[in-house]
Amino acid sequence: MSTSTKNILLCYPELKNVDINGAYFGGFLKKIRTVSAKDILEKFNSEGALSNYERVANGENGGHIGPPWYHGLICECIRGISDILVKEYDEWLNAELDRIIALIGKAQDADPDGFINPYTTLECPDQRWGRNGGNLIWLHETYNTGCLAEAAVHHYKATKKTNLLKIAVKMCNYYADFIGDSPKHNIVAEHSLPEKAFLKLYHLFAANKDLTAELCARPEEYLRLARYFIDHKGDNETRYSTPKFMREYSQDHRPVREQREAVGHAVRATLFYEGIAALANEDNDDGLKTAARAIWNDITESKLHINGCVGTHRNEEKFGFSYDLPNSAYLETCAGVGLVFFGVEMFRMTQDASVWETVEATLNNVIPASVSADGVKYTYENPLESNGDYERWAWHECPCCPPMLLKLAGSLPTMIFSEKSENVWVNLFINSTLHRSDSNLTLDGKELTVTTKKESVPLTLHIRIPSWTRNFSLKLNGDSLELNIENGYAVVKRGFSNGDKITMDYSVPIVKYEAHPYVKADRGRVAVKYGPTLYCAEGIDNPAESFEKFDFTLSDKTPLSLDADGSILGETDSGKEIKLIPYRDWNNRGKGFLRVWLNQSALISDAMNIDGWNGKLYRVFKEYEC
Repeated sequence: MSTSTKNILLCYPELKNVDINGAYFGGFLKKIRTVSAKDILEKFNSEGALSNYERVANGENGGHIGPPWYHGLICECIRGISDILVKEYDEWLNAELDRIIALIGKAQDADPDGFINPYTTLECPDQRWGRNGGNLIWLHETYNTGCLAEAAVHHYKATKKTNLLKIAVKMCNYYADFIGDSPKHNIVAEHSLPEKAFLKLYHLFAANKDLTAELCARPEEYLRLARYFIDHKGDNETRYSTPKFMREYSQDHRPVREQREAVGHAVRATLFYEGIAALANEDNDDGLKTAARAIWNDITESKLHINGCVGTHRNEEKFGFSYDLPNSAYLETCAGVGLVFFGVEMFRMTQDASVWETVEATLNNVIPASVSADGVKYTYENPLESNGDYERWAWHECPCCPPMLLKLAGSLPTMIFSEKSENVWVNLFINSTLHRSDSNLTLDGKELTVTTKKESVPLTLHIRIPSWTRNFSLKLNGDSLELNIENGYAVVKRGFSNGDKITMDYSVPIVKYEAHPYVKADRGRVAVKYGPTLYCAEGIDNPAESFEKFDFTLSDKTPLSLDADGSILGETDSGKEIKLIPYRDWNNRGKGFLRVWLNQSALISDAMNIDGWNGKLYRVFKEYEC
């Protein structure tokens, strides 16, 4: 591996330093905190997931409830809820986490190695590490351990308790003794997540020597393991586990620095790519940076659905080929969450505003669509059309998406701003306040107000210019500013005084987008967005006798208009009024027809004519003033 001196990267603020004030996302996060988090824990409990730890602690055999990755999902819930507790303490949630952590600890104490993976221990103890005919892809041992390590870091930061951190250290020290170059064993993550998780564990202990000594942690070993998991994908000859060759499904088809496109299981892939980008940033590794950039571009230029999700095919929940974007696509919620986390690391690498165009689409569409309005039903799939046979479920035999939703919701406030010394980036237009040591920045609609703690504070503000705005301009305390644009951000550098106010002036049109001509499913069709919000047609608003007849054609003569309730109104070419609602609100009124891509009169899309696309996957077809 070729590395150079570590660079000083921008960072994201701690959760405690960002408050979300915006009506929409404020309400959404409140729903997750007060309803969904408790609902998810109670459903895992009622399913019997926690009894797996009790059976292990009691020395029992067999009887594991749920899939092998239940342990990882429980740990993912702990991570997400820990972040939630930072922003709003809840006595029941805090006590429930302590109860679960105690059960995990008792199960770990029953194993002389400190190994904790209930499925392996109960069902196939002789197949640890995928030996003796075991299948590591199914056992999820490294994934579960990554979830444990990540949960422990977040739980400690939120509560300063070491109960889960002690468990994670014991397990990860066992990994350090077992995994590595000969005479240790060549094992990589079958389902990625440990790559970034072990980096987090390393950073926590590297910054706290007293904690390291107290828990006998080995931070340099955690960093080594993160590197090992990444560097040894594609290294199959000496693989200790079964199967030796996990192919594209687990991004194991070739060495990481040779990978250039997104392939395989979309959740495993996006989490692996997050790990690649994170390690590239950590080590300033040009080879990993090249791979991460190429894969990100491959996704955003040819494999990203307009709702901000990825993973086209139900078979293996995988990416398809370039421009293979059917509207019946699988589009797992977890893959959307993984894409957001990948994007967060890519922005640290590039400081390019275009990253947030992708992340913002996912955050505004897939993530809120993944949970019902009442907060107790969830989606696995996020299709762009439905003949009425799909709706959210109260629970699922593989409930992986609700814990990922908790993780994303818990960490969302940290993404709005980025920091590096005197530089502050405003990434997402979500009403919020960033608390800094020398100042506070409050984003409220189109105004950014600086509150200083001394007479003058030097700041360089980078204010993103979203692609969905038009005629973007800035004023400082009412006086116009000349736009200085870098990487898609308007840069304002000056000494700020208390109460200084930057006003952003821009318009937001309703926009019809067309897809690249190579996207066969959407030739002659458009999708409608207002700002970052995608719209759709539901059968309950636009009755039709059949799904085929629900495939109406938008008129090119009648402008689209924004209604007072937030819906968009228009007409078909036959003069019939149609109503579109935000995609994130679909399926809250029962089963029914759904379409996002609508036929458009006067749209000619020639599959052989790609002039002017310049790598874009979607481009504006027509705009309407609001």
